[in-house]
Amino acid sequence: MSSTTRSKERKSQVLKGLAEVALLSLLRGEKMYGLQILDGLRSEAGLDVGEGTIYPLLHRLERASYVESEWQLDADGARPRKYYALTKLGAAELADQVREWREISTSLTAFLNRRMKS
Repeated sequence: MSSTTRSKERKSQVLKGLAEVALLSLLRGEKMYGLQILDGLRSEAGLDVGEGTIYPLLHRLERASYVESEWQLDADGARPRKYYALTKLGAAELADQVREWREISTSLTAFLNRRMKS
């Protein structure tokens, strides 16, 4: 396996773990439909996730009651879209995940900085 392939696989695994907290954060205060969420994850969070990743994640978060969904017509009324919103439970989960991410990130950054200096 080439180093480029290994790097892509490693990055993919890390991004899968970060996609949930980023998705919950996107929905904080705003209802969004699937492709809006996908675009936000790519453009705002810098996560290169595909449609094949986002919809199963949305369904899992909905089953966990972190997000809820409803069908709405587009602004022009042409077609319905499924909009997702953060629930109160989802907001609490987001706060927990952000706190955990900050703790892990701070500790790991300090560790790596010490190790890379030697």
